[in-house]
Amino acid sequence: MRYIIFIALILTSLFAKSYKTLEFKGKGIDFLAGDFATSTLYKVIGKVYPPFYTPWRSDPTFDSDEIEDYKQRLKDYLESLGYYKAKIDIKEKKDKIVVDINRGERIKVDSIKVYPDSKYKKLILFKEGSAFTTQNFTQSKKRIKRYMLENGHPTYKFNAKAYVDLKKYHVDLDFLVDENKTLYFGKSKIDGAGDVDEKIIREAFEFKEGKKYDIREIEKSYDNIYDFGIYDIISFESKLDEINGSKVPIDLHLKMGNTKFLKGDIGYSTNDGLRGSISWVDKNFFGNLKQFEIGLKATQKGYQAYNRFYNRRIILPYINKITFENEIEYNHFRYDTFDETTLLNRLTFGKLFYRLEHYFGLLTEYSKIKSKVKDEKDESGNYFINSLFYRVLVDKRDSLIDAKNGYYISLYLERSLKSLGSDLNYFKAVTDLRYIKTFKNRWTFATKLRVGRIDKSVPIFKRFFTGGANTNRGYEYRDIGAKDSGGVALGGVSLVDSMFEFRYRAWRKLWLTLFYDSSLLSLKPNDFSSKFYGSYGFGMRYGTVIGPVRVDFGFPKDRDGWTFHVSIGQVF
Repeated sequence: MRYIIFIALILTSLFAKSYKTLEFKGKGIDFLAGDFATSTLYKVIGKVYPPFYTPWRSDPTFDSDEIEDYKQRLKDYLESLGYYKAKIDIKEKKDKIVVDINRGERIKVDSIKVYPDSKYKKLILFKEGSAFTTQNFTQSKKRIKRYMLENGHPTYKFNAKAYVDLKKYHVDLDFLVDENKTLYFGKSKIDGAGDVDEKIIREAFEFKEGKKYDIREIEKSYDNIYDFGIYDIISFESKLDEINGSKVPIDLHLKMGNTKFLKGDIGYSTNDGLRGSISWVDKNFFGNLKQFEIGLKATQKGYQAYNRFYNRRIILPYINKITFENEIEYNHFRYDTFDETTLLNRLTFGKLFYRLEHYFGLLTEYSKIKSKVKDEKDESGNYFINSLFYRVLVDKRDSLIDAKNGYYISLYLERSLKSLGSDLNYFKAVTDLRYIKTFKNRWTFATKLRVGRIDKSVPIFKRFFTGGANTNRGYEYRDIGAKDSGGVALGGVSLVDSMFEFRYRAWRKLWLTLFYDSSLLSLKPNDFSSKFYGSYGFGMRYGTVIGPVRVDFGFPKDRDGWTFHVSIGQVF
């Protein structure tokens, strides 16, 4: 008998016909998006068309001996959406396979029982009379389990059943939820910290002994320690079998990885042209998470050699914990407006206070400037500047390079004084506001506002510039505002940059965008009534491991033509 089945399978495969086209028909079939989008149905049967940007990949073919498999896959999928009466008819025609789907009536939820306490009914994604789907049933179970872990009940007992009655054509749902007693965080132990003081690690803990157990605080603690960037293994263990009264001991197991490494990258953006960097990094420089980095960055506009030292924990009397950072840079860049060679040292102290990040310090610069402006006073020469600065910010974005939700607020103040030995005397202020919101993981709205002012006229290398891939995308890099007779941009001391963007996720990691940007740039101090330069455009984003590749086409409102920008990372 086995031989007969084997021969039958061989004969079937020999006489199977292959088609290049499979067509879906039926009421409710959508060609764009949703549960019954053709792209979704192709995935269900295991046949996916390659994206347009991979022309080297061939389109799928459809074999007649796979038809029964297609039917079973589609049946299972429809039942998961609640269409238990669906009819699927698949026929072979001359040049294609036609799949006709009649979804029929969707099965409904007849009753929902939650015992011994019905208060958890609010977590269930169904109501009596609503359509039943496997996905919502699974999500309802996850919501109840998650609620227990977030509200002090990690030893809960839970069971859920969905009883499908095909004769009466309804579903009865039963949920057993026993929260058990309320538990609290107990003592914690740390194993494998290496040459990092346990005090530093415990400062990253979001949970505290005696506080009600909440899994979110453990997860946030994990993220904080992961951000140290030095541990290969980070494992929090809730010792539920060693509960002391109502307290759960928490053990943290760590294994340190390689903290010293060489890193580099190469890329391209329309602002900088070709760019690359190489640096040597130690993320645990002589222990306790001190960081040291030395490197070189180069673009088509110039290069920067730099050195950075950072200590995340210095204890001072009365002030308690602060951070310390020292940066030394040697820059040589050539812009359309001027060339500059600068040696600078930036000394920064930081303090978290009232949930805001505060930074203050001293910036020392020695710059050699060669101006390219024709009509203004020649400002070429050497400048020595000492300036005090202060920055306060709150950053609640969910990602630094590809934020989908959150907000960012920053205020930067810089004061240069001749009494400090500086060649210039000025006050500079910059405010930066950003907001990003994503709806249903498909639509994203983002906006950004940057306002800057310098209280008096300053040499060109200290002015604001705008236009380019990260500011006003209808214009070239640093190309907005007044210009000299040769077309060289003069910059300004009063600045407003506003940006608005809508993104739509069209396919997996591919987003399409529409945007409108507007900028003001004036050579007069405190002049915010001058002309605004508006632009609009469209673009796309494609997610990669190093961040979204961003392409934008911008069109200025006050002149003909268009501008193309490409970069990595979101503007917001």
